[in-house]
Amino acid sequence: MEVHKPKPVRSWGEFFSEVAIVLLGIVIALAGEQALQALELHHKVHLIGEEMRQEVAGDDGPQALQRIALSPCINQELDAIRSSVEQRAERSVMLEAVDRFATPRHTWDSTAYQAAISAGTLSQMSVERVDAMSRFYSLMPVLENANEREFRDGAALSALSRVGGPLTDAERGQLLGTVETLRRDDAEILRFALLAEAAMRQLGIAITDYRPLAGNVSTLQDPQRVIIELEKLPMAQQCVDDLKKAMESRR
Repeated sequence: MEVHKPKPVRSWGEFFSEVAIVLLGIVIALAGEQALQALELHHKVHLIGEEMRQEVAGDDGPQALQRIALSPCINQELDAIRSSVEQRAERSVMLEAVDRFATPRHTWDSTAYQAAISAGTLSQMSVERVDAMSRFYSLMPVLENANEREFRDGAALSALSRVGGPLTDAERGQLLGTVETLRRDDAEILRFALLAEAAMRQLGIAITDYRPLAGNVSTLQDPQRVIIELEKLPMAQQCVDDLKKAMESRR
């Protein structure tokens, strides 16, 4: 194999020309690497941003709208239980009223948001969007805690004995206390759900933004599941239409 020896530099002009060519090559290589990194970062920001949009549109957002629509039915049912207690209704009547009371139990997820924090992509988004996202997701832990507390408090209604004659004073007092505890639980959940809805509006995220994964047969994050849940609750029938309207308004 023939090897070409480098030509000796004969002048300063040739020397600087050679140096310029080398430096230009380095600059082009660095620029290409930076451009590639910028494209990769842009793709990552877009991907994680889309994951958060899907989480809000298909999971947490519909649940917040469900709780807002359900609140009047919850209070109506609690009013009915309280009225039955105060009117000293028969145990069978009280048990029927208690059995009607049921509220959805949800998880309020922040998986995509936590992934964005771990990946450090929030710094690449606008301040306004990060602020709205942070506001929305900061409500998820408190909503989950309040939802769990409501679930446990609701169990106190079911503790009413199914045998015996008229309710005792102790049973009546316990039922009245549970009714007001559940009323406070609902008021707290409603307040946080309304804040979540406001943040969702600021983000410009609509229910129709949800796109199920190809081949995914799970309805866990299907927005329509929150409607199906209310349709299965006897006490919530009057609130189903309000939820449907709310879902339509978020298109």
